[in-house]
Amino acid sequence: MKQKFADTVSRIAGIFVCFLLALNLCVHASDVPYITFSSNRSGNYDIYIMDIKGKNLQKLTNHPGNEYSPAFSPDGRWMTYVSNRDGNLEVYVMYLNTRISHRLTNHPRHDVNPAWSPDGRWIAFESNRDGMFDIYKIEPDGSNLQRLTHERDNYNPAWSPDSQSIAFAANEAKNIDIYVMNADGGKLKRLTKQAQAETVPTWSSNGKQIAFSTGLLGNRDIYIMNADGTNVRRLTHHPAKDGSPAWVPNDQLIVFSAEWEGNDDIYLIDVDGNNRRRLTDDPGVDRSPTWLPAGFFLSVSPTTETHTTLWGRLKQSARD
Repeated sequence: MKQKFADTVSRIAGIFVCFLLALNLCVHASDVPYITFSSNRSGNYDIYIMDIKGKNLQKLTNHPGNEYSPAFSPDGRWMTYVSNRDGNLEVYVMYLNTRISHRLTNHPRHDVNPAWSPDGRWIAFESNRDGMFDIYKIEPDGSNLQRLTHERDNYNPAWSPDSQSIAFAANEAKNIDIYVMNADGGKLKRLTKQAQAETVPTWSSNGKQIAFSTGLLGNRDIYIMNADGTNVRRLTHHPAKDGSPAWVPNDQLIVFSAEWEGNDDIYLIDVDGNNRRRLTDDPGVDRSPTWLPAGFFLSVSPTTETHTTLWGRLKQSARD
């Protein structure tokens, strides 16, 4: 009887230790930079995540429809994305703890390229529901839809870090340039004036720079400019197409998609243009990379203090 009781206690203790180790790893995992992207490597487009080294690949969506353009709430609890699972392209929102999604937009035309504001209050997206493509914003619960642009075709909204401005690409007289406007659609300003198409702007986390892709010198490369449109400089130099840049939160790295090896893969490069490395190597198409918020695996972003306190309390509970 005593031996059976001892074996039971031992098994319970083992399970509890495994739980503590798993929780400890989970806390540390959210300190690791993770990248999300869309890929058709399984036959249709789904959304995947991987770490900054291209390892620990996981699938976030698993639906017969196609899923594109992931973007995250600032607390890392929610992901917005585009899917055609209901017959046309709509914006969806997923609660990451449960992987349950709900449809945010509902219109027979295309709603695409969502972007979550850094203050968490809005989701911007582009739609051709009124004829031409324009930039709209909507609250995350699906209320208070607002149209922000009313001329030309407008694409790829990107929020400034302070949520006060939106950069986007606009087609003006068959030239696509980068513009910026206030979050309410006012004070429109053109940042680029080139003969080639500039697309997919993205802000650095300090708000001082904007990266974008352009065919300025004949092939599509990644460029960086100051947030006011000055000091344009070329980041990548390759005859294949480079696109969809996104800054790492410390502004030292940029992740992007490129066809450098014959098909679309995800690459990482330093902001000075050095130290290029390939993160995905799959025959499928990998595109639309972006960084996950630090709190992806937890409801709050962990810190060393948070980890120490949590681990200490768990050990204390075990001793008690």
